[in-house]
Amino acid sequence: MNTNPDEATLALWLDDELAGADQASVEAWALTRPEQLAAREGVRRWRATIASAIPASEEPSYPDFFNSRVLQAIREPVPAATRQARSFSWKSWLMPMAACAGMALTFWAGTKATTTPEYDVAGAPKAIPVEPVVYTPENGVDAEWFASKEASATVIVLNGVAAIPDATDFSETVYLPANREIDSTAGIELEPVTEPGQ
Repeated sequence: MNTNPDEATLALWLDDELAGADQASVEAWALTRPEQLAAREGVRRWRATIASAIPASEEPSYPDFFNSRVLQAIREPVPAATRQARSFSWKSWLMPMAACAGMALTFWAGTKATTTPEYDVAGAPKAIPVEPVVYTPENGVDAEWFASKEASATVIVLNGVAAIPDATDFSETVYLPANREIDSTAGIELEPVTEPGQ
């Protein structure tokens, strides 16, 4: 004989909604299972907490009217999907036509509005010339720059900044790439090539 209650009976017992013989049999079964007794106590505590925060029942204003409307809605059969006759509307055909015409006009205007860019001798589009500006965040500092073709570099001269002493050690702030194992290739050592006759 199976004395274990099914899930529905156990749920009713947890909510204190069983009575009579069912209540007694589940109580006898739960005496050997302290986790079930603890679960029921947890449900009871939760219910007490909720009851202290929310009123047990709240009557609607005009309860007789409310109940009569509910009963009337239950008794009246709901008609099958009633289809309303649609009247002819200009929106039904004019709006899609206007949208298509607008898209075509916009596409046509976009193809006509393109300007031919100027190209340099290398075939690349010419850039708009912009005068370079050097930004300095401190007041009283003037910055000048010039391009050095011999050094293939841009030189920036700052006037108004204290000179950096020669003894300053930049070894902690400079980036020096380290040789890592992941950067190395296969360990092939090449022998020097010698020219014949040497």
